[in-house]
Amino acid sequence: MTARIILLFICVAKVSSESTIPRCEKITASLCQHLGYNTTMMPNFMGHEDQRDAASGLEVYKDLLNHNCSSFLRLFVCSVFIPLCSEHVPGAIPACRGLCEEVKKDCFATLQYAHIGWPSELDCSKFPEPPNLCMQQPSEDDLKDVSSEHFHSFKNASQLCSSNSVFGSNRMCLKKCDNNDTYSYADKRIYNAWGMLWSFACLIITSLTLQTFLTQPKRFRWPARPILYLSFCGFIKAVVYLVRWIVGPFICLGSTVLEKPTDSLGCTSVALLLVYLDVATSLWWTMFCFVWYLSAAKEWSTEALEKISARLHAFVWALSTIPLVFILISRDIRLNELTGFCEIFCIPLTIVQLCVVSVGCCLAMFTSVALKNVRKALMYECRSPFKLERLILRLGIISLGICVSICFSLICNFFDNFYITLLKIGLQFLGAIIASSWVFSSKTFKYWNKILRPKSCQKILTHLPSTKV
Repeated sequence: MTARIILLFICVAKVSSESTIPRCEKITASLCQHLGYNTTMMPNFMGHEDQRDAASGLEVYKDLLNHNCSSFLRLFVCSVFIPLCSEHVPGAIPACRGLCEEVKKDCFATLQYAHIGWPSELDCSKFPEPPNLCMQQPSEDDLKDVSSEHFHSFKNASQLCSSNSVFGSNRMCLKKCDNNDTYSYADKRIYNAWGMLWSFACLIITSLTLQTFLTQPKRFRWPARPILYLSFCGFIKAVVYLVRWIVGPFICLGSTVLEKPTDSLGCTSVALLLVYLDVATSLWWTMFCFVWYLSAAKEWSTEALEKISARLHAFVWALSTIPLVFILISRDIRLNELTGFCEIFCIPLTIVQLCVVSVGCCLAMFTSVALKNVRKALMYECRSPFKLERLILRLGIISLGICVSICFSLICNFFDNFYITLLKIGLQFLGAIIASSWVFSSKTFKYWNKILRPKSCQKILTHLPSTKV
C-alpha cells in the first residue's frame, strides 16, 4: 500500500513538473506576426508572463516602431517581447548582439532628430554573441519575402548558425575546424610550414644529441650534464608538435572546434605537458648556470656535483609540476585556432619564469668572471690557457644563445599577434638546438664517422696507396 502511494506521488509530481515546463505557443500579438516564425515562448526576456502583457509592453515602443528607421527594427523588437521558439531548441532564442547594433546604428540619426533616446532596456551589451545560439541579422533577400521559411521559420535549428559553424547538441553554434574567421587560410598554412620546419630540425638535432649521450655517457659529466636535459625538453616538444602536424589540431572534436578545453582530455593534457616542459627548460637553464658557477667560482669537482645530482633532479622536475596544480584549479586554459593547441596564458607564471631565467643569466656572468680569473692564474703560472679559452668561448656563445632564446620566447607571451607567434615557436626550438650544439665537437663527429662508415671501407681507405701530385 505504501509503495502504491509513493508511486502515485511520483507520477503526480512528474505530471505537474512537465506542465510547468514552458512550451511553444502560437503568436497572437498582431504587431509581431508575419515575421517568418509563428511560435513563441513565455516568459519573454522582459519578464512578461503571457503574450497579453508582452503586447502591452510593445505599446511603449510604438513611437520607435513607427519611425521604421531600420529594415530589421520590427524583427529585433519582437525578438525581445515575442521571442522565437523552436521545437528543436529547449528555450526561447534571443536576438544576437550584432542584430541589435545594426538596428541601433540605422536608427541613431532618426532618433536623435526626433529627440528620442535608445531605450536602456534594449542595451546591446545584454544580448549574446555567437557561438551562443541567437537570431542573426537576415540578408536583404530574406526580408523581401518574410513569409518564406528560408530564414525565419527555423524548422531546422542549424539555420540559426553562420556558414562557418554548425548547431551543437547544447544549443550552441560550434565553429567548424576549417573556419577562417580569426586567421586566414594563408596564415594557417604559413604557420604550419614554419612550425614543421623548426620542429623537424629540432627533432633531428636533439635526437643526435641524446643518442650521443646514451652511447658515450662518460663524456658528458657534470657540470655540463644539464645541457642534455635542455635537449630532452626540446626533443619532447618537437615530438608533440610533429604529432599535431600529423593528426591535426588538438582543439578539434570531429569536424567542429571544442566548446571549451576541458571537453577534451587529450587537448588539456598536451597543454599541461607543454607548460611543464617550458618551466623545466627555464629551471634547467638556471641549474646549468648554477653548477658551472659552483665549478668555476667555488671550485667544486665533478664528483662533488654528481653527489648532489639526484637532489638537483628532484628539485627541478618536482618544482616544474607546481604551476600545473594552480592551472588545474583556475582552469585558465584557452583554445588557439592558429596553433591548434589548448594553451595556458598565465601572466604571473611568465613573470616568474623570466625571473628564474634572469637569475641564471646573472650566475652565467659570475661564472664568466670566475673563469677569467682562472685564466689569469694559469698565465701567471706560465701554463697554457688555450683549452680554457676555448671552453670560455664555447660556454659563452651557447649560454648567450640559450638565454636570449628563452627570454624573448617568454616575452612573446605578452603579445597576441600572428608574427609574434611565429617568432615565439622559432625561439623555443632555437633554444633547444643551441643547447644541443654543446655535444657537437670533433670527438663527436669522429665517433659517428666510425659508426656510420663500414669497417671494410675504412680498411680499404687505410690501405690505399698515397700519391703525390
